[in-house]
Amino acid sequence: MHSFIAAMAQRFPIDLAITVGHPAMIGTGPLGGHTFETGLVIASTDAVAADVVGAKLLGFSANAVHYLWEAGRLGLGETEIEKMEFPALKMEDAVGIFTQAAYGEKLKID
Repeated sequence: MHSFIAAMAQRFPIDLAITVGHPAMIGTGPLGGHTFETGLVIASTDAVAADVVGAKLLGFSANAVHYLWEAGRLGLGETEIEKMEFPALKMEDAVGIFTQAAYGEKLKID
């Protein structure tokens, strides 16, 4: 499935990716997950980068999500958060907002 997602992204390039945390879910969803409002929106002209940021908020690196790793290997987008620009909100602040909404306290995700 992950290789299929990467192949589709290669075949049909995405011009704009928008992910809205309305609501977001953590845990073992959809039946055992915890939903909550984040107040966050991820938008990018690099769909891979947008998914990498979403994965980071959930506590995963790009290398831990196979289709993101594969999309990066294929040169379909940026997978290194250190190389991304965040004009509206720093990544650390977004992690704080996400974890505050999810857990009721700010946690640090490395």
